[in-house]
Amino acid sequence: MNGDISWKIKEAASRIKERYHFIGHQTGAPFLAIVFPQEAELWTMKEWHAQAGIFADQYHLIYADLLEITTRCLDQLGVENVIAALSDPMPGTNPEAELANLWISEIIATMQAKLSEHQGKPPVMVIERTAALYPVTGPRYLLQQLWDVHSQMIHCPVVVFIPGRLLEQRVYLFMNEKEEFMYRGDVL
Repeated sequence: MNGDISWKIKEAASRIKERYHFIGHQTGAPFLAIVFPQEAELWTMKEWHAQAGIFADQYHLIYADLLEITTRCLDQLGVENVIAALSDPMPGTNPEAELANLWISEIIATMQAKLSEHQGKPPVMVIERTAALYPVTGPRYLLQQLWDVHSQMIHCPVVVFIPGRLLEQRVYLFMNEKEEFMYRGDVL
């Protein structure tokens, strides 16, 4: 298992180092998704940090921790309020969609702020801890919103770590529960 993940991470690091400006040219978006078994997240991130060293002198890694961002949103709304809205929604409302939109908006705003503050070496955006989106939404919706609505802010490769398993070349099972299709970007 770790050998497969290690290969994916080495491949991603190699693409960034050698093909930075060409990531996503064939698929239309500079997304590079790494699908890994959810039980191996800690190992995966340690391996990523080790492998990212091969291009650290050329590129600046900017991290977006989705658990931190979604937790901040939940704290602002009040966890009890969110649980109540999800368990007993008012007629005509869709609390999951509303929460997903709030999270995605906050994630994108955080990414925009980090990219606008960035100076120096060319950036690489790294989206980690995407399990925090489950079960409300998934990486597909986040990446779709990034590309469809905010593509002007994406002027660098975006590496996204997705817990789950690859089913087909562009189809993965997010959190081993929710099948998602990666329309734009490359999947490893």
